[in-house]
Amino acid sequence: MTSALILACGNPLRGDDGLGGWMAAKAQKQFASSQVEVVASRQFTPEMAQPISTADTVIFLDCSATSAPGQISLRIVEATAKPARMMTHHMSPAALLWMSRDLYGRIPRRAYLITVGGESFKMEERLSDTVRGAAPAVLAIVEEIVQAANGQRWNLPGSELAFEDAAELAHV
Repeated sequence: MTSALILACGNPLRGDDGLGGWMAAKAQKQFASSQVEVVASRQFTPEMAQPISTADTVIFLDCSATSAPGQISLRIVEATAKPARMMTHHMSPAALLWMSRDLYGRIPRRAYLITVGGESFKMEERLSDTVRGAAPAVLAIVEEIVQAANGQRWNLPGSELAFEDAAELAHV
């Protein structure tokens, strides 16, 4: 069983939407020697239900088009009831948890969605300075969650956090 699974999504050709792949590469380096599996994809897809079913903790990483640029949000994700409609190419984290439970009889004990508000979704292969500046704080949150999954201490103050910028995380 994997202690933690990091699922990062985003399109690297659409500016800040490429945050998921960028964060996945950083996470793979940071957690190379631990029981952490990192998967990067352009979207959350049904095929992810199987590895979700074998993880103790899952962390979904994505860029948000609706949050303020650079704003980091952390939310607990729970499995939905059967989704009203099933998409074949893109699924929400809650729908993926449902699918994992429905198909494999198991979901992780903990599931989180971390998003960062994007500033630019233009056709370009670079992150905005605002989103790039939020990345160290996102990695710090991911590290706290992974430590908790490995039985180490837990420092996050709540189940739902919203930070205007990375500087707010200095005291977390």
